[in-house]
Amino acid sequence: MDLKSGYALVGALIAGAAVLGLFAAVGLSWPLVVVAIVAGLVGYIVGAAAARSTTSITAFGEFMRGWLIGMNAAFNAVIWFGLVGGGVGAGIGAVVGIFAFLSVFAPISQSEAYQAILGWLNWLMPMSWVIVGLGLLFLLVSALLYLVTIGKVAYLKIDKADADWKTGTFFIKGGLISNLNPIDTAFNMGTFSFVDTKSGPMHTEHEAGHTLNLGAFGSVFHLVGALDENATSRHANALSERLAESNDTGSSGTNIPMWA
Repeated sequence: MDLKSGYALVGALIAGAAVLGLFAAVGLSWPLVVVAIVAGLVGYIVGAAAARSTTSITAFGEFMRGWLIGMNAAFNAVIWFGLVGGGVGAGIGAVVGIFAFLSVFAPISQSEAYQAILGWLNWLMPMSWVIVGLGLLFLLVSALLYLVTIGKVAYLKIDKADADWKTGTFFIKGGLISNLNPIDTAFNMGTFSFVDTKSGPMHTEHEAGHTLNLGAFGSVFHLVGALDENATSRHANALSERLAESNDTGSSGTNIPMWA
C-alpha cells in the first residue's frame, strides 16, 4: 500500500487554515482548548473509519490523515505564539508547526533524518506535552520506587534501561508503571516507553513509532488511539497502532506505511 500525499496535503491545508482562523478570532483561550480536544477526538474517529480497509489506502483516508496532521501542526504553532508572543513565539511556533506539517509527505515522513528531528521535537511541541509530561512522571515514580527499595522488590525492580536515539525514545523494562500493564507487553508515553518485565522483546521500533505519531498528531490522538486499541475489538487494527507499526520494517501486519 502506498500513501496518497496529495490528498493528505489538501486535508492538512484545510485543517491548518481553520485553526489559524479560529485563533485569529478567539486567541489562546478556553474555547480554543475545547475545540482542540473535540476536533482531535472527532478527527480520530472519522480518520479511523476512513482507514478501516486493511488492503488499500483511500483518498478520504489520506485526506483525514492530512487533516489530523494539519490541525496538530497549526495548534502547535498558535499555542507557542499565544504563550510567548512576538518574534520568539512566532519563530518557535513556525519551526515546530512546519516540521509536524511535513509528515504529510511520504518521502519526508519515511526519512530517518526527518524522524530524528520530529521525535526529539516532541519536547517543544505543546500538543505533545500532556503525554510527554505524564511519561516523565511515570518514569520518575518508577525510578524513585526502585531506588527506595534498592531493587529488592521484584515488582518494582527496573531490569533494563535503553534508548532509541534516532527518535528520542527512552525505554525502561520493569518498574511499577511498566509492570502495571495488564497485558504484560509495552506501552508508549511519547518520549518514554514502558516494557513489562514479563515481556520478551523491548518492542523498540513499534513504540518509537508511537513517539513519531505523537509529534505528527498530538496528545489527543495518542490518548484516543490507546482507547481504540484497548477498549474496542480493533486492537492491532486501531488507527494509531497501524501507523506506529509501520516504523517496524520487519512487521507483516496491516500497516499504514507512514514511517517506513
